[in-house]
Amino acid sequence: MAINKMKTGFTSLTAGITASVAAAIMALPAHGWEMGDPIVTYWAGPGYPGCKMQISDESLKQLKDCGFNLVWASSKKDLDLIAKWGLRAICQLGIDRGKNLDPDNCDGFRRRIEGLKGHPALYIYHHCDEPSVGWFKGLAADCRIARSIDPKHPTWVNLLPTYANNSQLGLEGEIISAYREHVRLFLETYDPAFVSYDHYQLNNGWDTSNYFLNLSIVQQACAARGIPFMNGVQACTWCSPQNFASPSAPRIPGPDEMRYLVYTTLAYGAQGIYYYVYSFPKHKGSIVSEDGVPDAKYYELSKLNPIFVATAKQLRGYRLMGAYFKGYCPRGGTPYGPNAILDFADGTKSEPSPEKKELADSILVSRFDALNRPTRLMVVNLDYRKERSLEITAPSAVTRFDPNAGKWMPLGRKFTLDLAKGEGTLLQVDNSPCRQE
Repeated sequence: MAINKMKTGFTSLTAGITASVAAAIMALPAHGWEMGDPIVTYWAGPGYPGCKMQISDESLKQLKDCGFNLVWASSKKDLDLIAKWGLRAICQLGIDRGKNLDPDNCDGFRRRIEGLKGHPALYIYHHCDEPSVGWFKGLAADCRIARSIDPKHPTWVNLLPTYANNSQLGLEGEIISAYREHVRLFLETYDPAFVSYDHYQLNNGWDTSNYFLNLSIVQQACAARGIPFMNGVQACTWCSPQNFASPSAPRIPGPDEMRYLVYTTLAYGAQGIYYYVYSFPKHKGSIVSEDGVPDAKYYELSKLNPIFVATAKQLRGYRLMGAYFKGYCPRGGTPYGPNAILDFADGTKSEPSPEKKELADSILVSRFDALNRPTRLMVVNLDYRKERSLEITAPSAVTRFDPNAGKWMPLGRKFTLDLAKGEGTLLQVDNSPCRQE
């Protein structure tokens, strides 16, 4: 990628963004689908098969009050209620994972789509969860049938995370290389309107590695095709009672960890987020109990989810140019350098660290550029255990996006950012149009 100097004195990374690439960045979404607001949804909750909580006025009010804008539906009655509350719906296609349609014998499948496609609440069809490569061609055939009947509502396939094994991926070789190929083959074969995957890294004893690598792999693959992606994050534990206290068991995230997950998702340019789970049997510490009682995460997410939507909208039309880590740099990131633009006065250094070292005391600065538009930066406090006060100097005047007011507020060239545990904020470097010189 070409790198040119800008008149403001910092580095332009958009010299390599051609008009065609810029058009692809702006083309959110594709396939005749209108994405609308960035997605905030859940896996397993009201409307999802097997959930004790059903779609009702009470459950939809609770979801809407928490900032969810996409919910599951299992019947026409569900869809009607969802429309009443001004929400969007996921409808299942009723295909078992790994079992694909025979194009010559799919009357029931066609009838289901024909019966659903005109409903005002319908947003997407759920197609399959975590398929192996061997299923891609059959799933793609299903998708083409669905798209021929209803081009306005895409089918949704949720992909595996980087810690899937070779058998699950359906590919041999070194696991990260196999995972990259898994994602590439899915995009090439299925031609999705958007991509989602899930990655749950919060254990009792440690945070597992590769969370940021997974974000990076999916983000880069989607950016190359000009399509958005959605990140699935952990919101509970699901281990058996006898293993609940094991160091390697998934832990119950608290409000501060949810804040960290939301802002790191934004920092890689995601246009959607979903939480595993909202409420479901045999899952502890969920956002809402099986009886509908919210926990502390619910109230934090009621603030974070509208922030996610407002901030993600501000990143549309922009391309992530780099995720720069000041402090420990994990896989999927880039050590902090001049392209991150901001100078910090706190003395944090970007030095090699042992693989097991946590991200405490690290700062993430993600840079987003677009043709003839000011650079935008997402700054995230990666420590979800303590607040940070950051003294910052920029090469030109900076404004800060207030997601609650929907306005950009002036900060100047030298300013202090006070960030809560795991919190982030979106900045804009003014007088810095990203143009070729």
